[in-house]
Amino acid sequence: MTDNKITVLTRTAHSIIGVGRALARAIGADFIEGRYSPNAIRGTIILVGNPDPYFFFIASRHLHNKQIWYLTTEGPVELRSGIRWYKTIQPYVVANSYYSKECLEKSGLPVDEVVWHGCRFEALEEVPDKTLEFLYCAGYLKRKYPRACGPVIERLGHRLLLITTMNNPYMRPFDLISIYDAPHVKRRYPDRVCTDEMLIELYRSARFYLNLSDTEGFGLTVLEAMAFGAIPIVLNIPPFTEWIPKECAYWFNPTGQVELEPFGAHRIEHKIYTTEALWKAIRRALRDKSSWSRKARKCLETARKMYYKDVYARFLDFIT
Repeated sequence: MTDNKITVLTRTAHSIIGVGRALARAIGADFIEGRYSPNAIRGTIILVGNPDPYFFFIASRHLHNKQIWYLTTEGPVELRSGIRWYKTIQPYVVANSYYSKECLEKSGLPVDEVVWHGCRFEALEEVPDKTLEFLYCAGYLKRKYPRACGPVIERLGHRLLLITTMNNPYMRPFDLISIYDAPHVKRRYPDRVCTDEMLIELYRSARFYLNLSDTEGFGLTVLEAMAFGAIPIVLNIPPFTEWIPKECAYWFNPTGQVELEPFGAHRIEHKIYTTEALWKAIRRALRDKSSWSRKARKCLETARKMYYKDVYARFLDFIT
């Protein structure tokens, strides 16, 4: 094992911080979140996050360290100072999907390797009994709740349970619990902060994981749900098509129209889908009872192969 430290961007998504924490556990590294002294860190650092200006600011403070950049993106990136720091530091660059790799390289940043995210939960051996029809886990950004999904939620006739990291108007049709235990969330949801134990029970109970987002860098919550036998209903786009076997999921197709949303240094690449396409996938899933058991077992098998300790062990090869 290595005693090199891992530094995770603190101003970033809740899920990315979780990836950094799991990566550190898998390779026996130190994990740092929050304030620290860059000069106190020796050896190799692994920076996990989006390639935004703050990421490159952190990288610039570690010129004395060997660096590995583990990057995700949901569309083209304006690298600005990033290329200059890449040339200065010469890090080993790892993308979390081939889709992210393509976006980064089109933006001018070479990528050395692709390592998919690993599942921090160990996959079950058998498919458990299911008592919850649909589950969705997402952040607070608008792209997680495309226009087309609203009418579908209304048609279903019941409020979907949404595990979220924040709160905003896009979430009004959902019943909410939160996996983000910041003080302001605890004040808003005093009885609804979701522990890992609660999250596992929800994943176990869900028959379908209804993934509504129209863009992802990887789609980690889909993998986590699959580890407990939840069958994805998911948009037929990369990166999902890279790692989810076709027979695992119920797929719905985008229209082919792409909308770019400015978001900091990024241009989020929305793959537009229609209400009807999503609704047809849901109806197909609900009718296909004879395939549920087979698909759920395939989900367990896929997640078992992507256990985080096995996946992230590859980073040790990049360090030596």
